[in-house]
Amino acid sequence: MNRKPSLQHNRCAWASVVAFSAFSTLWLGGCSSFTASNYNAEGVRMLAANRTEDALNCFEKAKQADPNSPDAYYNCGVVYHQRAISTGQEQDFQMAKYCYDLCLERQPNHVECNRSRATLLCDIGQDDEAFRMIEEWMDRQPNSAEPRIELARLYDEHKQLDRARDCLNDAVALDNRNTRAYTALGSVRERMGDSESALTAYEHALALNPYQPDVQNRVASLRYSTPQPSARPISPNQENRVDPSGKEMLATQPDAETRRK
Repeated sequence: MNRKPSLQHNRCAWASVVAFSAFSTLWLGGCSSFTASNYNAEGVRMLAANRTEDALNCFEKAKQADPNSPDAYYNCGVVYHQRAISTGQEQDFQMAKYCYDLCLERQPNHVECNRSRATLLCDIGQDDEAFRMIEEWMDRQPNSAEPRIELARLYDEHKQLDRARDCLNDAVALDNRNTRAYTALGSVRERMGDSESALTAYEHALALNPYQPDVQNRVASLRYSTPQPSARPISPNQENRVDPSGKEMLATQPDAETRRK
Protein backbone atom coordinates (compact mmCIF):
# COMPACT_ATOMS: atom_id res chain seq x y z
CA MET A 1 0.00 0.00 0.00
CA ASN A 2 1.38 3.38 -0.98
CA ARG A 3 1.24 6.28 1.41
CA LYS A 4 1.72 9.97 0.84
CA PRO A 5 3.71 12.20 3.19
CA SER A 6 1.50 13.94 5.72
CA LEU A 7 1.91 17.44 7.12
CA GLN A 8 5.44 17.85 5.74
CA HIS A 9 4.79 21.54 5.02
CA ASN A 10 4.67 22.26 8.76
CA ARG A 11 7.44 19.97 9.90
CA CYS A 12 10.27 22.26 8.86
CA ALA A 13 9.24 24.39 11.85
CA TRP A 14 10.30 21.65 14.22
CA ALA A 15 13.42 20.23 12.55
CA SER A 16 16.35 19.36 14.77
CA VAL A 17 19.75 18.86 13.22
CA VAL A 18 22.20 17.41 15.69
CA ALA A 19 25.10 15.99 13.74
CA PHE A 20 25.95 17.75 10.51
CA SER A 21 28.30 20.36 11.95
CA ALA A 22 31.04 17.75 12.20
CA PHE A 23 31.10 16.81 8.51
CA SER A 24 33.95 18.98 7.31
CA THR A 25 36.27 18.33 10.24
CA LEU A 26 35.59 14.72 11.21
CA TRP A 27 38.73 12.54 11.16
CA LEU A 28 38.23 8.89 10.39
CA GLY A 29 40.90 6.27 10.99
CA GLY A 30 41.55 3.13 9.02
CA CYS A 31 38.74 0.64 8.54
CA SER A 32 40.28 -1.84 10.94
CA SER A 33 40.04 0.64 13.78
CA PHE A 34 36.47 1.77 13.11
CA THR A 35 34.12 1.79 16.09
CA ALA A 36 30.35 2.17 16.12
CA SER A 37 30.85 5.93 16.52
CA ASN A 38 33.11 6.03 13.45
CA TYR A 39 30.62 4.09 11.36
CA ASN A 40 27.73 6.25 12.54
CA ALA A 41 29.66 9.42 11.71
CA GLU A 42 30.63 8.13 8.27
CA GLY A 43 27.03 7.06 7.61
CA VAL A 44 25.72 10.50 8.54
CA ARG A 45 28.14 12.03 6.06
CA MET A 46 27.07 9.59 3.34
CA LEU A 47 23.41 10.34 4.00
CA ALA A 48 24.02 14.07 3.73
CA ALA A 49 25.58 13.39 0.32
CA ASN A 50 22.45 11.43 -0.72
CA ARG A 51 24.42 8.17 -0.78
CA THR A 52 21.60 6.33 0.91
CA GLU A 53 22.73 2.74 0.40
CA ASP A 54 26.27 3.54 1.49
CA ALA A 55 24.88 5.26 4.57
CA LEU A 56 22.72 2.26 5.45
CA ASN A 57 25.74 -0.02 5.03
CA CYS A 58 27.72 2.13 7.49
CA PHE A 59 24.90 2.08 10.02
CA GLU A 60 24.62 -1.71 9.73
CA LYS A 61 28.35 -1.96 10.41
CA ALA A 62 27.86 0.30 13.44
CA LYS A 63 25.30 -2.18 14.76
CA GLN A 64 27.76 -5.02 14.24
CA ALA A 65 30.51 -3.08 16.00
CA ASP A 66 28.23 -2.31 18.95
CA PRO A 67 24.87 -4.12 19.08
CA ASN A 68 23.85 -1.87 21.97
CA SER A 69 24.39 1.40 20.12
CA PRO A 70 21.01 3.21 20.09
CA ASP A 71 22.25 5.67 17.46
CA ALA A 72 23.03 2.88 15.01
CA TYR A 73 19.44 1.59 15.17
CA TYR A 74 18.03 5.12 15.06
CA ASN A 75 20.13 5.97 12.00
CA CYS A 76 18.94 2.85 10.17
CA GLY A 77 15.40 3.93 10.98
CA VAL A 78 16.09 7.36 9.50
CA VAL A 79 17.15 5.82 6.19
CA TYR A 80 14.07 3.61 5.96
CA HIS A 81 11.81 6.48 7.07
CA GLN A 82 13.15 8.87 4.45
CA ARG A 83 12.84 6.14 1.83
CA ALA A 84 9.25 5.46 2.93
CA ILE A 85 8.33 9.13 2.53
CA SER A 86 9.80 9.11 -0.98
CA THR A 87 8.27 5.83 -2.13
CA GLY A 88 5.20 5.40 0.07
CA GLN A 89 6.08 1.72 0.51
CA GLU A 90 4.51 0.04 3.55
CA GLN A 91 7.55 -2.18 4.06
CA ASP A 92 9.84 0.83 4.48
CA PHE A 93 7.51 2.38 7.05
CA GLN A 94 7.47 -0.87 9.02
CA MET A 95 11.26 -1.24 8.85
CA ALA A 96 11.68 2.34 10.09
CA LYS A 97 9.33 1.67 12.99
CA TYR A 98 11.16 -1.56 13.83
CA CYS A 99 14.53 0.22 13.93
CA TYR A 100 13.15 3.07 16.03
CA ASP A 101 11.71 0.54 18.49
CA LEU A 102 15.09 -1.17 18.82
CA CYS A 103 16.72 2.18 19.49
CA LEU A 104 14.20 3.02 22.21
CA GLU A 105 14.65 -0.40 23.81
CA ARG A 106 18.27 0.61 24.36
CA GLN A 107 17.68 4.27 25.21
CA PRO A 108 14.00 5.06 26.00
CA ASN A 109 14.58 8.82 26.21
CA HIS A 110 16.53 9.17 22.95
CA VAL A 111 15.26 12.59 21.88
CA GLU A 112 15.60 12.28 18.10
CA CYS A 113 14.16 8.76 18.06
CA ASN A 114 11.10 9.69 20.11
CA ARG A 115 10.55 12.63 17.79
CA SER A 116 10.97 10.61 14.60
CA ARG A 117 8.87 7.67 15.79
CA ALA A 118 6.00 10.04 16.60
CA THR A 119 6.35 11.56 13.14
CA LEU A 120 6.24 8.12 11.56
CA LEU A 121 3.11 7.19 13.48
CA CYS A 122 1.39 10.27 12.08
CA ASP A 123 2.65 9.36 8.60
CA ILE A 124 0.89 6.00 8.81
CA GLY A 125 -2.30 7.43 10.30
CA GLN A 126 -1.73 6.44 13.93
CA ASP A 127 -2.03 9.92 15.36
CA ASP A 128 -3.52 8.81 18.69
CA GLU A 129 -0.59 6.46 19.22
CA ALA A 130 1.83 9.30 18.47
CA PHE A 131 0.23 11.47 21.17
CA ARG A 132 0.25 8.56 23.62
CA MET A 133 3.94 7.79 23.18
CA ILE A 134 4.98 11.43 23.61
CA GLU A 135 2.80 11.75 26.71
CA GLU A 136 4.44 8.61 28.14
CA TRP A 137 7.84 10.11 27.39
CA MET A 138 6.77 13.25 29.23
CA ASP A 139 5.69 11.12 32.22
CA ARG A 140 9.11 9.45 32.26
CA GLN A 141 10.92 12.81 32.14
CA PRO A 142 8.67 15.32 33.92
CA ASN A 143 11.53 17.83 34.29
CA SER A 144 12.62 17.79 30.65
CA ALA A 145 11.51 20.37 28.09
CA GLU A 146 12.02 18.06 25.11
CA PRO A 147 8.86 15.91 25.41
CA ARG A 148 6.77 19.07 25.77
CA ILE A 149 8.31 20.56 22.63
CA GLU A 150 7.38 17.41 20.71
CA LEU A 151 3.88 17.33 22.15
CA ALA A 152 3.51 20.95 21.04
CA ARG A 153 4.62 19.95 17.56
CA LEU A 154 1.87 17.34 17.38
CA TYR A 155 -0.74 19.84 18.55
CA ASP A 156 0.56 22.35 16.00
CA GLU A 157 0.25 19.84 13.16
CA HIS A 158 -3.31 19.11 14.28
CA LYS A 159 -4.21 22.83 14.25
CA GLN A 160 -4.50 23.06 18.04
CA LEU A 161 -2.33 26.14 18.46
CA ASP A 162 -3.63 26.98 21.95
CA ARG A 163 -2.45 23.63 23.27
CA ALA A 164 0.83 23.91 21.38
CA ARG A 165 1.45 27.32 22.96
CA ASP A 166 0.68 25.98 26.44
CA CYS A 167 3.11 23.07 26.01
CA LEU A 168 5.83 25.44 24.85
CA ASN A 169 5.18 27.79 27.75
CA ASP A 170 5.71 24.79 30.04
CA ALA A 171 8.88 23.88 28.12
CA VAL A 172 10.52 27.28 28.54
CA ALA A 173 9.49 27.33 32.20
CA LEU A 174 11.42 24.08 32.66
CA ASP A 175 14.39 25.14 30.53
CA ASN A 176 14.81 28.85 29.97
CA ARG A 177 17.89 28.23 27.81
CA ASN A 178 16.20 26.01 25.23
CA THR A 179 16.54 27.88 21.95
CA ARG A 180 14.30 25.47 20.08
CA ALA A 181 11.45 25.95 22.54
CA TYR A 182 11.59 29.74 22.32
CA THR A 183 11.77 29.70 18.52
CA ALA A 184 8.83 27.33 18.23
CA LEU A 185 6.89 29.42 20.75
CA GLY A 186 7.51 32.53 18.66
CA SER A 187 6.28 30.74 15.54
CA VAL A 188 3.10 29.50 17.24
CA ARG A 189 2.35 32.88 18.84
CA GLU A 190 2.89 34.67 15.54
CA ARG A 191 0.47 32.40 13.72
CA MET A 192 -2.03 32.99 16.52
CA GLY A 193 -1.82 36.72 15.79
CA ASP A 194 0.02 37.61 19.02
CA SER A 195 2.84 39.57 17.39
CA GLU A 196 4.13 41.20 20.57
CA SER A 197 4.53 37.89 22.43
CA ALA A 198 5.99 36.28 19.31
CA LEU A 199 8.61 39.01 19.10
CA THR A 200 9.51 38.49 22.76
CA ALA A 201 9.96 34.73 22.23
CA TYR A 202 12.05 35.23 19.09
CA GLU A 203 14.27 37.75 20.88
CA HIS A 204 14.82 35.26 23.71
CA ALA A 205 15.87 32.68 21.11
CA LEU A 206 18.32 35.12 19.50
CA ALA A 207 19.74 36.12 22.86
CA LEU A 208 20.57 32.46 23.45
CA ASN A 209 21.96 31.97 19.95
CA PRO A 210 22.13 34.87 17.48
CA TYR A 211 23.11 32.69 14.51
CA GLN A 212 19.56 31.99 13.32
CA PRO A 213 18.83 33.82 10.04
CA ASP A 214 15.19 32.73 9.86
CA VAL A 215 14.53 34.00 13.37
CA GLN A 216 16.32 37.25 12.58
CA ASN A 217 14.06 37.69 9.56
CA ARG A 218 10.93 37.13 11.64
CA VAL A 219 12.11 39.63 14.25
CA ALA A 220 12.80 42.23 11.56
CA SER A 221 9.38 41.63 10.04
CA LEU A 222 7.58 42.02 13.36
CA ARG A 223 9.70 44.90 14.59
CA TYR A 224 9.31 46.98 11.47
CA SER A 225 5.81 45.81 10.52
CA THR A 226 6.80 44.39 7.16
CA PRO A 227 3.62 43.13 5.49
CA GLN A 228 3.33 39.35 5.66
CA PRO A 229 0.29 37.55 4.18
CA SER A 230 0.90 34.63 6.50
CA ALA A 231 3.65 33.50 8.81
CA ARG A 232 5.47 30.45 7.46
CA PRO A 233 6.77 28.25 10.25
CA ILE A 234 10.48 28.81 10.65
CA SER A 235 13.10 26.18 11.38
CA PRO A 236 14.34 26.01 14.97
CA ASN A 237 17.05 23.44 15.53
CA GLN A 238 19.84 22.65 17.91
CA GLU A 239 22.64 23.31 15.45
CA ASN A 240 20.85 26.21 13.71
CA ARG A 241 20.83 24.54 10.33
CA VAL A 242 17.80 23.78 8.17
CA ASP A 243 17.30 20.22 7.01
CA PRO A 244 17.81 20.52 3.22
CA SER A 245 15.45 17.62 2.53
CA GLY A 246 12.56 19.34 4.29
CA LYS A 247 12.20 16.46 6.71
CA GLU A 248 12.84 16.36 10.39
CA MET A 249 14.36 12.99 11.09
CA LEU A 250 18.10 13.19 10.61
CA ALA A 251 20.85 10.74 11.41
CA THR A 252 22.81 11.48 14.52
CA GLN A 253 26.27 10.86 15.86
CA PRO A 254 26.79 10.04 19.54
CA ASP A 255 27.66 13.12 21.53
CA ALA A 256 30.83 13.35 23.55
CA GLU A 257 29.14 12.31 26.79
CA THR A 258 27.63 9.20 25.17
CA ARG A 259 30.99 8.20 23.68
CA ARG A 260 32.63 8.38 27.11
CA LYS A 261 30.18 5.90 28.60
